[in-house]
Amino acid sequence: MTEQMDLISPANRLAVLEQVTAEGMLSLKKETVRGNEYFVFAEAPNNLREYFDLGLAHGDWEHIVYQDERITYPETYARANQLANTLQTTYGIKKGDKISFSMRNYPEWMYCYMAVTSIGAIAVPLNSWWQGDELEYGIANSESKVFIADEERLDRLGERCADVAKISIRSNKPEHQEFDFYKVIEGADEKLNDPVEILPEDDASIMYTSGSTGYPKGVVATHRSIIFAPLYWITLNLMGRQATGEAAEVQPDADQNATLVSVPLFHVTGCHAIFLLSIPVGRKTVLMYKWDPEVALDLIEQEKVSLFTGVPTMSYELVEAQKKNPRDISTLKDLNGGGAARPPEQVKEMKASMKDTNPGIGYGLTETNALAANNHGDVYVQKPNSTGFAIPKLIDLKIVDDDGNELPLGEIGEVCIRGACTFRCYWKNQEATDEVLDSEGWFRSGDLGLIDEDDFLYIKDRKKDIVIRGGENIACLEVEAAITEHPSVLEASVFGVPDDRLGEKLATVVACREDHIIDDVELSSFLAEKLAKFKIPEHMWFQTEQLPRIASGKIAKKQMREEAVVKLGG
Repeated sequence: MTEQMDLISPANRLAVLEQVTAEGMLSLKKETVRGNEYFVFAEAPNNLREYFDLGLAHGDWEHIVYQDERITYPETYARANQLANTLQTTYGIKKGDKISFSMRNYPEWMYCYMAVTSIGAIAVPLNSWWQGDELEYGIANSESKVFIADEERLDRLGERCADVAKISIRSNKPEHQEFDFYKVIEGADEKLNDPVEILPEDDASIMYTSGSTGYPKGVVATHRSIIFAPLYWITLNLMGRQATGEAAEVQPDADQNATLVSVPLFHVTGCHAIFLLSIPVGRKTVLMYKWDPEVALDLIEQEKVSLFTGVPTMSYELVEAQKKNPRDISTLKDLNGGGAARPPEQVKEMKASMKDTNPGIGYGLTETNALAANNHGDVYVQKPNSTGFAIPKLIDLKIVDDDGNELPLGEIGEVCIRGACTFRCYWKNQEATDEVLDSEGWFRSGDLGLIDEDDFLYIKDRKKDIVIRGGENIACLEVEAAITEHPSVLEASVFGVPDDRLGEKLATVVACREDHIIDDVELSSFLAEKLAKFKIPEHMWFQTEQLPRIASGKIAKKQMREEAVVKLGG
């Protein structure tokens, strides 16, 4: 039976799940969590400290590669434990205290996350693109007792938060040397001296929402909800192997798998889907200083990278760069995306251009620890408009109307997600928590979508991002997908701008291929065959540079809309 037949059928997905979770760490049980009953992994580690210990089974395998640095699993654990001991003894950190950190994707980011969560403190990874006032907000709002940061972030913070202890990462400035990371941990034991009791439902992290809409909110996640995520993806991977008859066991003489870290570690994709997932499966994590598709391809070739996970624009840029300057990337098997939609035409082109790789997409939010639905391989090619399915039992999905009533299959409404992966609350914001998380554990995502007859989820737009033109609702993602079908278009962002007569009109910024920039006449004519007239943008701007991004790597739609309003004299 082929993968398409197997994993598209809900009944067959359930049957495959039963096989994969029959015994061992992935076996399932029901447990009451915060008043609601969920399926959880019966033999999962109780906390992140126990979860990190799984990595010690890999011996001296390389764990982190950063430029010319190569760090083994035992070395990672030694540095993390030294920091953990120092936080307890020198800084007086106790269980439940908050530690914030902000830096580039350096190895020390991983040490910080492991150290903080291993002693029962709460990790607060702050957006490394934030400026001084924003960093001050994150540190103050989270009530952090220590702030760990690289030179650039410390400079941005300046004299703010003077009462918060600092630890510097890779700074050459004299004023930062007294509290340099390696000076601070020097001489500390490489094994934990005072391991405190950490329960599954204890808080583990506060991760702030991206800020692409609204004021950043601190998303509080527990040890259980975070650990649930990588075990979920391992289950999904084994289901795919089981469905195709591929051997699930890695041969002893097989090369170590490697993954490229091209997205920020301070978001759930980088932290959970790449960093944390790599620990139990023994992957080598290759860090990039900053995103560049040419550098990424060089690293894939040099480090024999087998898995790439980034926002969809990144994986598509890889395909484009490989066409122009081919490398030997035969080790690359999976080209995954998340955090934004990918136009269907890109899925087909990726599969055609890189025949040995499987395209993939995932949908999840910070509030769900990056989980909700996944689509991969031949199934994805068959349903390229869908973000995939949720593993039965582990995650429930439903679509509701504005009043919270569940809608039938095929009808568009707000996507709701339920499972042991959901967040506990928004930090110090009960009102916002109550708006999206109900007493039965359902989280209202704020995204509009539908579920088809095979239980595949289709994301249509942000609920608050719908453009209403003269009473007609327009899903921006639909228009973006149509625009990117034009052979000269690399990417497009569609949004609404104010209009006195109609309320809103549709506008777009389009990034074209360098050798063929188009105009509004050509694009409008192209779209006229694909979309109703009211869905064709009335304001268009064209460029050859890629569209601007926010910190997570997503396209900065809000910024472009604001710039468009100014251009139009609004």
